[in-house]
Amino acid sequence: MGLTWTVTESGLRWPWLVALLVLLLVALLAAWLRIWSRRTPAGASYVAHAARLRALPRYRTLVQRRQLFGVVGSFAALVACAGGILLGGRVQQTDVVQRDASSRDIMLCLDASGSTAPWNVEVIEELRDIVRGLQGERIGLTVWNNSAITKFPLTDDYGFVLDRLDEAEQAFNGWSDLLPSQEFDDYTAGTWTENRQYQSSLVADGLVSCVQRFDKLKTDRGRAVIFATDGEQRGKGVFDLSEAADYAAERHVAVHVIANPGEPDREGDIDGLQALAERTGGSFGELGNGGSAADVVDRIDALKAAEVHKPPLVQTVDEPHTGQVIASIGVLLLVLVWAGQGLVALADRRAR
Repeated sequence: MGLTWTVTESGLRWPWLVALLVLLLVALLAAWLRIWSRRTPAGASYVAHAARLRALPRYRTLVQRRQLFGVVGSFAALVACAGGILLGGRVQQTDVVQRDASSRDIMLCLDASGSTAPWNVEVIEELRDIVRGLQGERIGLTVWNNSAITKFPLTDDYGFVLDRLDEAEQAFNGWSDLLPSQEFDDYTAGTWTENRQYQSSLVADGLVSCVQRFDKLKTDRGRAVIFATDGEQRGKGVFDLSEAADYAAERHVAVHVIANPGEPDREGDIDGLQALAERTGGSFGELGNGGSAADVVDRIDALKAAEVHKPPLVQTVDEPHTGQVIASIGVLLLVLVWAGQGLVALADRRAR
């Protein structure tokens, strides 16, 4: 895999609104201070010897308490306003993810003929293990019998790949010699002739069809086919196994064979499949031996990986947390000030 990193930036969506609200708050404070400094209480009476009253301990305590509540309340109101201004400006976080990576192309090539169908559920489980062991490769799926169809082209969406393998497993669960399920028929439609009596399994042609599914042929990248079959050829195709091996080798495609037992009374070309894997630089494993999936993953990791330059992924989301915390602190302080004033007033009343 290539390098992937994230750059995170924070900023305001509407900085002009923050500036406008700050100016408005400053103007309101200035106007309030001007009015407060000039105000004369209505109905004020002048009292002689007021200095004696101000010298009383009780008077001083009441004035200090009022000043304390006023300062804390003003501070709390300013904090709440600051949080509201931040929320109004919409703090946003922008993540820029650089996604340069290296990749290889893997085509899963599944024999859907009647002789392999009973084993394909186990084969698909093996393919699923291989997919889970890969990272960053593009994966596609082609199924074939006497013709080949692409179930999905090369993709690096592994969740999608595993979902499609689950569909294949359900379809092959419905196989029966007497009456295959409608789900199986729908899944394999296009890989066999309408008249099943003339159905044939063209092993070499199936491999060539899978090799032809690779794209970006001018790009120097690692390519491999995971070829699941019993090697049993029925009918005459365009290619034989030796020619198919040469076809894959000339295009630098490694073929990893997963051989299944097939029908008990018929024997596939196992020697030909082994020679095919050796000719293309791939591997050969038999279904159920417990080591084929790990071996295939190790071989694929050894393939040359081409650098893939993807455009950066930019994601911008609102980040209101800071504004919410500041506004909440301000509101909490205001509540505490009001609660403190109420408790003090209640205590004074009880004392009197």
